[in-house]
Amino acid sequence: MNEGKQNEFSRHDEIEKEAPGQVGNEEMLPEVERQPEDDLPDFKTQAEEFKDKYLRAHAEMDNMKKRMERDRKDIIKYGTERLLRDLLLVYDAIEKSIAMALEMHPDDEDFIKGLRMTEKLFLETLKKNSVEPIETENMPFDPNYHEAMMQVTRPDIVKGMVVNEIEKGFLLHDRVLRPSKVTVSG
Repeated sequence: MNEGKQNEFSRHDEIEKEAPGQVGNEEMLPEVERQPEDDLPDFKTQAEEFKDKYLRAHAEMDNMKKRMERDRKDIIKYGTERLLRDLLLVYDAIEKSIAMALEMHPDDEDFIKGLRMTEKLFLETLKKNSVEPIETENMPFDPNYHEAMMQVTRPDIVKGMVVNEIEKGFLLHDRVLRPSKVTVSG
């Protein structure tokens, strides 16, 4: 029996020698050797894509850093805006007190002087915090800085000029904290 098996294996080797690449009825495909140069264009294209993605991500990161820095500076610069806007109500009360004192107690100069000193101190404090009043006297109406409350026709004033300031407006740095409420000539 050993001889029978040995003959079988010998026969298989002979078939393999006679018809290389075939095993039984199946045909074996010859292996194609790939050269590293064949992959080179693919690697170059892929490297260019990765480089482009890297540069875009880097630029986006730089833009994000700049935007965050600008936002941080704005928060520092304008962070007190809400508080200052609320304090303007106190200024309005001081201004109304002066007007009422002038109307009801015009002879009480010391009282009126004290109110004006309080107003001056308040305006100086606002100025220290970069808050400036918006100019309205003899100024043309500008919707960026003024809010028109009324329109009047006066022959002595050019059309589109501020006639009267109803409520004082203020700027915080270069931003309108509160627009001036005004009467405009029409």
